[in-house]
Amino acid sequence: MFRPDLRSHVSQNLCGTVALLILLWSAAGSAETVRLTNGNWLPYLSEQPPHGFVSDIIRRAFALEGIDVEWGFFPWSRSYRLARDGHWDGTAAWSCSPDRAASFYYSAPITPIRYVFFHRADRTFDWQHADDLRGLRVGLTQDYAYGDVIQQARDQGWIETDTTTSDALNFRKLLAGRIDLFPIDVRVGLQMLKNEFTPEEARQITYHPRVVHAAYLHLLLTRSLPGNRGRMAAFNDGLRQLRANGIVSQLQPVQPLPRPLNQKTAEIARHCRFNIQTAGQPATPERHDIVDSEFQN
Repeated sequence: MFRPDLRSHVSQNLCGTVALLILLWSAAGSAETVRLTNGNWLPYLSEQPPHGFVSDIIRRAFALEGIDVEWGFFPWSRSYRLARDGHWDGTAAWSCSPDRAASFYYSAPITPIRYVFFHRADRTFDWQHADDLRGLRVGLTQDYAYGDVIQQARDQGWIETDTTTSDALNFRKLLAGRIDLFPIDVRVGLQMLKNEFTPEEARQITYHPRVVHAAYLHLLLTRSLPGNRGRMAAFNDGLRQLRANGIVSQLQPVQPLPRPLNQKTAEIARHCRFNIQTAGQPATPERHDIVDSEFQN
């Protein structure tokens, strides 16, 4: 039989242990979670864990700030709309454009991307300026931003554009001769040809090394949800820590990207420099000064 003083001591210890467990459970249960839409754009983004190296960077940056990430994978157009309309907190990952910035906060740049023209290998193709594209059929993917060269060629009526819902469909059109050119990030294009096409099909397609569009991928958090401004500040702090520790560079693919010819355009893309107004409030994204090797491309 327990002595009264011993029983009291055991009871106090038990109560203290239970209280500590409840406290720890409550802390774990109350950890903040940010809900982000995503899609397949290898090697940057993928539905398969660790979800591409950009998704991994985003998860790690939030984790350093005590925030968990919940991913939802959808077709790109739906991913964008779900985040824009506030059904999800944000979306990963997109380049700058004024219409997007009207609805979203932009993060600091995560990684550069470089679009080039893919074309059939049995076709001779060269270009220097937008007017060199006269008379060509160019395949585009819905909701993508393609930059000034393609916009100028469209505005001038120099090209005929054919917009579809996926990059893979554009490659199929290229193989079938229904389009002449398809602009896409060089890493994504090569990865897609390797993963989703036969070796014989992949050999029929090549690309021109001149960069048609230089941009950077960013995390987007919708302006329609309270708290997202603070979440973006936390993410940028976490990203800065990852970059300072060399983690971002370690996660980057080893192959170099082609250099853009217009460094001014690349600089504008890096800092999202454009002026817009939304709901009567200034919405110009903050400038983020980055000094890191991957941004020297």
